[in-house]
Formats: sequence, C-alpha cells, structure tokens
Amino acid sequence: MTNERLVTAYFLCHGHWTVIPHQLEESFRDMVECGFNAVAFSFSESEMSYSRRAFELQIKLAHKYGLKCFVIPSRFGGRFAGAPLMPSMWLSQHEQCRVPGYPGWPLACVESKEFVDWVTATMTTLIGDYELDGIIWDEPKGMDIISRHPDTIARFGPEPTAEQMQDSFVEFLGSLTSHCKSIRPNLTITLFSQKTDQPYFTQKASKIPGIDYVGYDGNLARQSTFHEEPSWVKYRLESVWERTITEAKEAGKRTFALVENMLMPAVAIPEYETNLRAYLANHRPDHLGLYYYAHNNEDPETVHAITKRLMREHLKTQ
Repeated sequence: MTNERLVTAYFLCHGHWTVIPHQLEESFRDMVECGFNAVAFSFSESEMSYSRRAFELQIKLAHKYGLKCFVIPSRFGGRFAGAPLMPSMWLSQHEQCRVPGYPGWPLACVESKEFVDWVTATMTTLIGDYELDGIIWDEPKGMDIISRHPDTIARFGPEPTAEQMQDSFVEFLGSLTSHCKSIRPNLTITLFSQKTDQPYFTQKASKIPGIDYVGYDGNLARQSTFHEEPSWVKYRLESVWERTITEAKEAGKRTFALVENMLMPAVAIPEYETNLRAYLANHRPDHLGLYYYAHNNEDPETVHAITKRLMREHLKTQ
C-alpha cells in the first residue's frame, strides 16, 4: 500500500463499444490536470465478454499518463454496486445459485460453492490478465438478507439469522480479497459501504486482512434523474465521516470517501460548489474519490469545471 494520498477519478465506462484512443488520452491528461493520481474503471460481466481489448487499452493509456489503475468489479452476482445498473448476467443463467424468494434483483447466495467458484475464477482472470494497481469493492449488497438456499441451510440450519448472513459475507469478501492479493500482492484494495449498512457488518468487514482503505460514499448536492423536483436522495457525505474515522482506526486501516457528484440538476450546482469547497476544507480522507464527468448531470461542463478548480486549489494546500 502506498503512503501517497490517493485522489481517484471514478470513471464508469460500461460497454465501451466505440473506443477512440485519442479521446481517452485527452481524458487522462485532464484527470492529471485536475489533480487525480488514480482512475477507477468499472468492469462488469459484459466487459469480460465483449470489451477485453478496450479495457486493456484504457489501462495502458492511463498508465502512460502516470495514473494508478483501479478496477471496480461491478454487479457480480448482484453482490456489488458499480456500473451498469443491471442484474448479473451469470446469475440469470444459474438460477440455482440465487437467494430463493428474494423479491428484489437476483442476489447470488454467498454460501453457494458454484457462485463462489465462478466469481473467484472471474477475479483470477481479471487480476491476472491486466496490469491493475488496485481494486475497489463498491457498496456490497444484501449482506443481511436471510437466505434459505440449500447451501445456506446446510451450513447454518433451517433458521439462519441476519448476523450469520453478514458473517458469511465477510468471510466471502475476505476470501476473495485474499485470493486477489495472492495473484498480485501489491494490489491496493479499498472497501466502501453505505451509511444504511449495519455497523455489525461494516465494523467486521473493515478488519478484513488485505483491505487498505475503508469508508463510505455520499452526496454534496440534491439530485434528480430528469425534470422532477430535486431532492436529497442520499445522505450527506459529511454525516459518515466520524463513522469512517472510528471504523478505520479500530481496524488499523486508512480512510476513504467518494463524492457522488452525479444526477445533478442545474439548480443544484451552486450548492455542490459550496459544499465541495467546505468538504475539502474540513475533511481529509487518505483516499478521496470523485466522479469524472459524472453521469446524468444537466450541465456536466460546469460541474466538471467546479470540480477541477476546487480540486486544484485544495491539492495545492496539501
């Protein structure tokens, strides 16, 4: 793990059907000018099937401009976030590995050996084939959902508890983290959760060996998806700072925070500028992430100009 403060551009780029190298280079140069020293790429099952060369090209070009390259394993088994917002393709073809009866999007059963073997093999390919510098485990999902999958019942009995489900997820994530480190020992690994996650899970997950940074994401401005009235869809990022510090300290880890500067209507841009300036002045996560040209902003150029200007001003003082 590097002692350098990490400042990561979240670059969610699902699909990449049309890859134009000089446009990627322009983006990477601009990231460096913003003060970013790392970039995080989403990687879904779709990329594994259709965008292998495109992903390799991204990494090579980002490294050319001195950026560390982190991967965000996205939507694998429905157990992580990241782009795109869609169910796991693999799970749609392996219904026997789903948490049965769950009314939301399909969730893989983490007690299912078949699922664990698949996701482990997928990470083996991902970490082994690409010159990655790190992994970001983005918002684990469904940790306290009680599964009555046969493999769960075989392990925990007929009435598993929410605590057992969370313990099992911690074990699953710990094993996957250890496996990735065994392939590439110098990986920098970050885990972030949501404020709504149970402390029972986040406190234990923070202590997983091999994870370097822990924290949360959050908003600094109101959001809307189109023309509806903007609202505070998610909690403010500042509200999880003390929890981040406490959990990181207890686990012997460093701190992480991700600014979700996306889904922003034009009317909310001034509050984003005010709140980002205040956040940067009053909080100093060891690993700071912001979206790069975040998706679905009404005026993306203005949002980016604010981000770039405030980040450069902030980093000059560090």
